[in-house]
Amino acid sequence: MTRAATAAATKEKVLAAARELFITSKYDEVKAADIARAAGVAHGLVFHHFGSKQGLYGEVLCSIGREVLDLHVSDPAVPLGKRIRQSHAAHLTYLTAHRDLALNLVLRPWGVEEPFDAVRDDGNRRLCENLGLDFERPAVRAALRMYTTAADQLARDYLLNEHPFSKDVVVEMLMTVLGGALRAARVADPSLEVEQVLEELARP
Repeated sequence: MTRAATAAATKEKVLAAARELFITSKYDEVKAADIARAAGVAHGLVFHHFGSKQGLYGEVLCSIGREVLDLHVSDPAVPLGKRIRQSHAAHLTYLTAHRDLALNLVLRPWGVEEPFDAVRDDGNRRLCENLGLDFERPAVRAALRMYTTAADQLARDYLLNEHPFSKDVVVEMLMTVLGGALRAARVADPSLEVEQVLEELARP
């Protein structure tokens, strides 16, 4: 194995070990030495590859965020409303299957808002591609960030059984919140054309 391949394998081992520890323990309870021990590597390699514990934590969050992004349904042959519903349902299924990961990391990141927000924005860009909207328009960007915050809270409540609603009901609630966010974007930017998108989203 080449030196580069060895370094890459070591980095992946550290990342995998850190992921498991951050899922089961609070950020402050996880020490770099714990991660190194779990990965079976020298303590210094944690910092060599990621700079700091916070840098490693941020990379764990971003890698999970990319997994979630891959759940988005973007097949143009599927009607828009069905496409977005399928994406929401897949997201909730993933979070349910990885409950500790969702509650401790995805829905409540600690102290690394900037890199994780970038992943969230990538998700919103994919959503905009589906909706035929430009995420770089300030009104669209603000509205979808607002929507993402509300969606995270709704998903967290769903996982914690804070309400009695089924996954299908939560999906429809998310669709309604998304529609409201698009209407809010139009309030901020009256030139924004969202009526056709709203009509398509309303169709199951």
